[in-house]
Amino acid sequence: MAALIAYMIKSIVASGILYAWYLLALRNKRLHVYNRCYLLAAVAVSLILPFVHFNLYAIEKADSVALHGLVSMINAPAAAQPGFSFTTSYIFFWSIGGIGFILLVIMLSKITWVYKMKKKDGYVQVGHVHFIETSHEAAPFSFLNNLFWKDGMSTSDEQGGKIFIHEMTHIRQKHSYDKLFIQIAACICWMNPFYWLIQKELNMVHEFMADAACIEEGDTGSFALMLLQSHDNGRYLDPSHYFFRSPVLRRLHMVAASKNIPYRHARKFLALPLIALLLLLFSFKVSIVKDPTPTARHMEVEQKPTTCSAHTFFIRYRYRTFM
Repeated sequence: MAALIAYMIKSIVASGILYAWYLLALRNKRLHVYNRCYLLAAVAVSLILPFVHFNLYAIEKADSVALHGLVSMINAPAAAQPGFSFTTSYIFFWSIGGIGFILLVIMLSKITWVYKMKKKDGYVQVGHVHFIETSHEAAPFSFLNNLFWKDGMSTSDEQGGKIFIHEMTHIRQKHSYDKLFIQIAACICWMNPFYWLIQKELNMVHEFMADAACIEEGDTGSFALMLLQSHDNGRYLDPSHYFFRSPVLRRLHMVAASKNIPYRHARKFLALPLIALLLLLFSFKVSIVKDPTPTARHMEVEQKPTTCSAHTFFIRYRYRTFM
């Protein structure tokens, strides 16, 4: 159980540092492909890095240094962690696992709902895409290679054409696989708040990428006007992509954002030293130095003069005897 707690702390620290760099240097920048890879890598690194133990160097633990409390918790071996009683460990473990299981069931129920709708309305296969016409108010939306289209909406007019390109971009660039990965990680490691924040940002990056494909095909102004019809319902555990359910202001800002980004390459490559820093943070061990107890040191100091006095008395006694 102590090893599980240490793993959770390491994962939260790693994902928090990587997410902080994203907020500082990458968020709301037209680096969509890079940001997509970075956010996915941030989750993967924070899941894998706590298992890495190189023990490159050691730090002696001093009671006067408060920071060593956190350092010891992160890097000390599992045996050195505070123990749990059987009852406490049992309740703690099953509480974490139970909540994670419930979140996974919610996600699976939404995926099941998508395929029930597909089975109910039927589909027409166009290439590798399954085109489903439905009257559900959530349409249009996409999941994996399934495109759910609103009944009566044309794909040939300006608005319908842009929405069609938008959803096809989600399908073509396989954004649903990203969402499934991050949602599974967030459900299992639900106690990590940064996974939920990263999931939200990754969803926005997907929308930015799909919006950019629409802009390349037509006028920016008309697409921005169309976005004003949308609203945000805040769906966190739904793996589908909804055109009319994403934050509008950020998408409008990104549509008009400049492609000229100051220090573009520095923003990208400085993430590598950051990962190396995390590796160093998790690659040392804390060695506890046991100093003599105050009582022992006090006895040593007080016994020394006594020993010296006895030795001097013995020498003087021998000297007087032989005299």
